[in-house]
Amino acid sequence: MYFKSHYSAATSGVHKNFREDLLFRDLHRGIGKIISTMKLRYAMVCSSNQNRSMEAHSLLKREGFDVSSYGTGQHVKLPGPSLREPNVYDFGTPYKHMFDDLRRKDPELYKRNGILPMLKRNISVKSAPQRWQENAADGSFDVVFTFEEKVFDMVLEGSPNEE
Repeated sequence: MYFKSHYSAATSGVHKNFREDLLFRDLHRGIGKIISTMKLRYAMVCSSNQNRSMEAHSLLKREGFDVSSYGTGQHVKLPGPSLREPNVYDFGTPYKHMFDDLRRKDPELYKRNGILPMLKRNISVKSAPQRWQENAADGSFDVVFTFEEKVFDMVLEGSPNEE
């Protein structure tokens, strides 16, 4: 996920790299098929279980991986009309509820900033954001991806599967 977005950003609009982009895509798919046959359990973890962890969850799920996703924050935070006015929800609040709430508040703002399309994607992956620290019932994972250093630290500190 990181490599694909990083690579695409570095080559966007550059036609001479088209062939390299195709090679990268094919390599990415090939590695995905090899890894998906290993039957490992994967966890994707970001702060609010909204953006990065859900995009990775969606992509891996589509490729047949056994994948779950989580957040580590105290609450789910989404951008609001200003930096000082985020939209805050409890973990477990359905993505559909968040979608309807933000569409009711200011549909143009949340469509323009990408929040409504993101929530629509999330609805198609699972019903609600889950908190990593409360995932013990989900069992253990073979591979855990985190998308920020602070999230990595929280996963290590609050791992419910520690023995």
